[in-house]
Amino acid sequence: MRHRYFFVFVCIVSFTSAFAQHKISGRVVNAQTGEPLPYAKIAIKDQPISLTNIDGSFLIDLKESLAEATFSYVGFSPRTIQLSAATEFIFVRLKPFTETLDAVLLNSEENPANRIIRKAIARRDQNDPEKAVNSFSFRSYNKFLIDNENNRISLETDSTMLEVETIIQTGAAYFSEKISEYRFEKGKDLKEVVLGMKNAGFKKPVYELLSLSVNPFSLYKKDYNIFETEYAGPLSKKAFRNYKFKILDTTNTAQPAFVVYFEPKREQAVAGLEGILYLDTTSFAIQKTKAQLLGAIKLETDQEYEYFEGENLWFPKKQLTRIRPGSGGKDISVFGGVISTGRLQSGGDIISTVLSGNDTEPGLFLTSTTTNYEIQFNSEEKIENPSAQVEIASGAFNPGEEFWQNNRKQPFIFADENLEERVMDLVKEKNVERQIEIKNTITTGYYPVNFWDFDLGKFFKYNNYEGLRLGFGGKTNNRFSDKFNINGYAVYGFKDEVFKYGLGTEISLHKPSGTNLKLNYTSDIIEVGRFNYLQGVNEFSIVEPRFVNINFFYTDKTFSGGLIHRFTSRLNSELQISHSQISNILDYAYIHEGQHLSDYNLSQTTFSFLWRPFGRFLKTPTSDILIEKGYPKFTGQITQAFSGFMNGDFSFIKAGLKIEHEIKRLDRSRTEFILEGNFAIGELPLTHAFHAFPNNGNQTEILKRFSVAGHTSFETMYYNEFFSDRQAMLHVKHQFRPIELNRFMKPEVVLISRHAVGTFKHPEDHANISFNTLDHVYSEAGLEVNNILAGFGLGTAYRYGGYNLPGFKQNFAFKFTFQLKI
Repeated sequence: MRHRYFFVFVCIVSFTSAFAQHKISGRVVNAQTGEPLPYAKIAIKDQPISLTNIDGSFLIDLKESLAEATFSYVGFSPRTIQLSAATEFIFVRLKPFTETLDAVLLNSEENPANRIIRKAIARRDQNDPEKAVNSFSFRSYNKFLIDNENNRISLETDSTMLEVETIIQTGAAYFSEKISEYRFEKGKDLKEVVLGMKNAGFKKPVYELLSLSVNPFSLYKKDYNIFETEYAGPLSKKAFRNYKFKILDTTNTAQPAFVVYFEPKREQAVAGLEGILYLDTTSFAIQKTKAQLLGAIKLETDQEYEYFEGENLWFPKKQLTRIRPGSGGKDISVFGGVISTGRLQSGGDIISTVLSGNDTEPGLFLTSTTTNYEIQFNSEEKIENPSAQVEIASGAFNPGEEFWQNNRKQPFIFADENLEERVMDLVKEKNVERQIEIKNTITTGYYPVNFWDFDLGKFFKYNNYEGLRLGFGGKTNNRFSDKFNINGYAVYGFKDEVFKYGLGTEISLHKPSGTNLKLNYTSDIIEVGRFNYLQGVNEFSIVEPRFVNINFFYTDKTFSGGLIHRFTSRLNSELQISHSQISNILDYAYIHEGQHLSDYNLSQTTFSFLWRPFGRFLKTPTSDILIEKGYPKFTGQITQAFSGFMNGDFSFIKAGLKIEHEIKRLDRSRTEFILEGNFAIGELPLTHAFHAFPNNGNQTEILKRFSVAGHTSFETMYYNEFFSDRQAMLHVKHQFRPIELNRFMKPEVVLISRHAVGTFKHPEDHANISFNTLDHVYSEAGLEVNNILAGFGLGTAYRYGGYNLPGFKQNFAFKFTFQLKI
């Protein structure tokens, strides 16, 4: 088949070579300063108007053997140059206007471009489709590809994430098509339902790529996303803080527009594009946009709008976003990180070698093109399942060639067919699906080997009681069964010389709602006073900083059965019934009805939930995938212990609620808040009370207490110092913008403030142990410098307020910080 395509290609190229257009490149600059003139106009008779790039460069197609080209720019004298087929490159110098004035009048009138932008901002709600109408719907065709320009063959003469990283590093090519239906209702998010999708070469859909923020819907928002990176909006309330504006032209069309050039003011602090806005001269609505970034890469995005007279509204119609290798220079923000020459440095290292310009893939580029059609306004039809922003319709994956022929809104050219075949070969040859599977599984704390996913957190741990804790664990995956899994672990402590283990199963009852039945038995040790949420604590961490210094455990043998259910994409729940046999390891006893009890039974019912009201989700036929966390989020849990039921010895109620919020800013600084409250009443042994997650060793010397800082732990609070039956904690962290010393060292300075308050109603009921209560406010302040090198940093904390101790040493803590990002 490939030989046939190549033969056809050679024949066509040979036949049309005589009629090929001649390409002429060049640059337009200021004749006095040599500075490039961005978006200068190039007019050639009987040809569409062209614009230079932001560096003044251009590439035009000359249709005739001879032609005149007029180069113009606001504030400069136009220049006409004769071009011919012999011309390959021209350097155009435009002179600024020089006029002799009889009188000079000084006034304080603002830049006319600023007046236009101010009016566009004032009318934003009337022009933004998501504000101007009650509802709308449309269909969209998207083509997304990753390719190498050296391989791509075209007969046309017209002018994510983890998965993306794997595809680029391994396959170096990707091709997908997507047909979606979008619906919007005022007060709700824009909802996408994917009707058809194709991932060339993949037996299973790469769902996460569907959630990539590649093209912004419009530029009216405060910030907008291109290739997973937020940029400052040129029509936001802070537009004049982030951008400079200049009028370049006014179009001579049926609906004329101001052509306004915008340029970032604070590139080092806030990511912004450089480009032009076509703003309607009457309504000041966006008619068209063109924006670029030039540096280590070249990012281009174009957007066209269509006018609807009945609604007096310009609506997004076509979008093109492309990333290519650049000529070097400044770093560029993309995919949530920064591409510098040769390498992407990002928070999640989503792409580490995109468009690097190296010898192996010198021409790698990414392109996403979107066409919107069948646009309708004020429909009565309601959005189904609004909590999922992206939903995959049943049967959407590989719906068949007839579907694509009937729905494609862009031509499927020879180059696309050629790329699709190469991608299919590459995906199979380099086993890209397997590599994506491994990376996705590792992010959840497992490593897949055939039908078994090994639990990476079970191989190695260390603490003061068990010493070295070695073992293994994991669960079966879909290769074993997609209806249930078997999970378990076995570990051995070399200091206490005891085996611990667990065994369980999770049975799928209803995949679309995530309803699963869980059965488990564990025989292990648990830290005294630790409160664990069944839902909401699923983030994987190889390093558990506090675990090393814990020395107050109890043995726990628990049989539990539970039901997990997802009410909506944003609300997960779990109901569990359990019976536990508790034995205290240290000399602790709970005084109950005059008896000192070190061993007792607990029968409990627990309900837990995780609610993400502002999260963004992708709903597939079998699961919900979180694509943007969204804040605030809420985690809650309530437990009832029953006396006399299943031999339970005590009756009590425990509850916890945690609220997490995060504010991210365009300058890459962020502020994090965590507020948590715990409450218990009844016959409560110390094993099931609360502590505030202390993380300070009990040694006298500072350096002997040197350890790894935790995320939500009190670094100056000593182990076993405080226990409560009701408490509240507040954690506030502010991370400043990273300090970019070089490509590999970008430390982050973090200020921390933590506070805790609580009480214990009957501390006298707990024998053979002394502890304090948090009746006064416990406070500490901290400073961290994270990511100094390879994820390592340093931190300090100081204890003050109601529980300040005498002497500096007792109040001060010195810590390692470590941030492992997979």
